[in-house]
Amino acid sequence: MSAENFCINAEVCTVYDVPIEKESLMQFLSQPKTFEDYMPSVKAVRRIGTSKSGLPLYEWQYDVEMPLAPTLHVSIPTEFCKNGAVFTHHTPDEQAQDWMMCQLAFETAPHSTPDEPHTLVKMQLQIRLQRPSGTDFHPLSPLMGQAFMCTQMKNRMQSIANTFVHKSVNVLYEKLHNSK
Repeated sequence: MSAENFCINAEVCTVYDVPIEKESLMQFLSQPKTFEDYMPSVKAVRRIGTSKSGLPLYEWQYDVEMPLAPTLHVSIPTEFCKNGAVFTHHTPDEQAQDWMMCQLAFETAPHSTPDEPHTLVKMQLQIRLQRPSGTDFHPLSPLMGQAFMCTQMKNRMQSIANTFVHKSVNVLYEKLHNSK
């Protein structure tokens, strides 16, 4: 990355206490369709092949809305890796112009009981978008600066993460309780 590049880099890490047992929650949240249906700004998550390391390769399509500017359409390839109770979507090319990592780690909550199961979900979401000029993101970005835009992206990502977990958990909770 050269010094001239304008980079928006943001990361959020949040732990959610979810009133659903771990295995059902892991199964539901491991499906790309869940992200497509319940994560704001994500328009599609499509399998596009296999990565060089042999892992499933997906393309995430985002619409990044900017105030007083056109929507930025972004496509980011990611590998999907499942390691026990940890799922990761990660862009394999660390030097890519658009890079992301979304990791979900699941753990049975200490207060979980068979009658009232709870799972702790640690969600780490990171994105890096690079362009030759800040005006490629927003006409006022030279005035706003990278730090301000990174803070705005972080706030937006926290809102996206919260909405995604709440919406998807509510849908799964309803499915599980209506099937009983």
